[in-house]
Amino acid sequence: MRDPEGRISSQTNVTAARLDGNWHVRVGWPGTPNLSGTLRIAQAGNGLTLTGSAPEGTVQANLAPLGNGRFRASGSPAFGDSALWVLWMDADDRTAAIGTPDGRFGWIMDRTATGGADRITAATEIMEWMGYDLSRSKEISQ
Repeated sequence: MRDPEGRISSQTNVTAARLDGNWHVRVGWPGTPNLSGTLRIAQAGNGLTLTGSAPEGTVQANLAPLGNGRFRASGSPAFGDSALWVLWMDADDRTAAIGTPDGRFGWIMDRTATGGADRITAATEIMEWMGYDLSRSKEISQ
């Protein structure tokens, strides 16, 4: 959840190509699908497909680009019809903070299951600045 009065923006230079590949969810907020293990984001036409595992089974979504680091999820009971924004991504495409303007979902993902503490800290600080309550965040062990 996030403070609806908090400022929120997306990183305008994030494209489908930058998100393509394997990720690990490192930090999540309540409401975010309980993803574990490898999260695969793959280019599919002009958009992306997201595929991951959760205790409830496979989580899949189609992500249509809206421009400026913003995507629309569809075809997924887990995400519904949600706008997913890339709130921050490091310059080397290793760590990304993802959230929704309404605060229903939020997570930090990294290309590796461990390490990169400086980037995880930076992403966490960005999430806090954009109104996400850090006391409700949870580290995800891989």
